[in-house]
This record gives sequence, structure tokens and C-alpha cells, in this order.
Amino acid sequence: MMRTFFLKRPAQVVARCLAVAVLAVAGVSVSASSAHAASSTTCTGSAALGYSPGLTFSSQSVSWTLTDTHSSCTSTDTSLTAGSSSLSVTGVASCNTAGVYPNVPTYTISWNNGQSSTMSLTLTDAVVGGMEVVTGVGTVTSGEFTGAVATVVWVYTVISPLQCLTSQGVTSQSGTVVVQIIEP
Repeated sequence: MMRTFFLKRPAQVVARCLAVAVLAVAGVSVSASSAHAASSTTCTGSAALGYSPGLTFSSQSVSWTLTDTHSSCTSTDTSLTAGSSSLSVTGVASCNTAGVYPNVPTYTISWNNGQSSTMSLTLTDAVVGGMEVVTGVGTVTSGEFTGAVATVVWVYTVISPLQCLTSQGVTSQSGTVVVQIIEP
């Protein structure tokens, strides 16, 4: 009898591997030793984007809603073990817009220890190996870790062109997020 095995959540496995690779190329270490630098935090988790109205092949004003759950964090601040982020941005977009990720003015993570970190990030959006990889690099401008270097990598599956043809369009994307904050 022949048995077939399937990987559980292969897109998430690929997404996490891509996120680690992007951080490595950016010169950011995600090893256990980096978690013990002068002051550092590394988190992994899930990312969800919502589009209203849904993305189609026609350009239109769209509201993006980003919700990130940083469920696993390693930090030199031992009280910090998790966090969450959410924001909404409006702009013109369509399925055939190169890099549909909006420019985010600031990105704030609310930590489980009652503190927060607000970051100013410069974003790049690229398709790598069938995945959309959005990389934000910048600094923490206020809150815990002020002055630290921040790198945030979101990885999503690429939008399906067939879904763009439907009347509702693409209304969501889900993926992973990796955050690394290192104080100089």
C-alpha cells in the first residue's frame, strides 16, 4: 500500500523561511545569540490584511486593514513575550499595481508588558518565489526601545489573478510576520 504525506501548511513554512532569508540578507541575525545583544527583541507571528472594497483589475480607492499577532517573542526585556499591531491605511490600488502594500506612516506594536514601540519604516515590496515579501526597515521613534534599529518582514502568498476577476475581488491576504529590534 502506497502512502502519501502532505506538509502541513506548506505556505507558512515557505513564508517563514523567506522571512528569515530576507532578514539575513538585510544583515539582521535571527539566531539565539542575537537575542542576547545589548538590547534586542525578535518576534514571529501571523499577519492578516483586509481590503475594502476588494482588489480587482480596476484602480480604485481601497482601505487596507493590517492586523499582526506577534505570538512568539524572545527579548532581553524578559517581561516581553508577545505583542500585537493593527492599523488602517487608504490609497488607490488594484490587483495589477506593482507592490500593493500601502506606505505605512508609522507602525506600532503593543507589547504584552503594557508598553509599546512605534516605528518609522521604509517599505519595499517584492515577489520572491511565488510569495509577496514586504520588508520595513527603520527606527523605533517612541516607546520601549526608542532609538533602536527595527526590521519587519511580512510574507504573504501572491494574490490570485482569478480572484481579481470576481465581483468581490481580493478581500484578504494572510501570512507571517517577523520583527527584529536591536539597540545599537
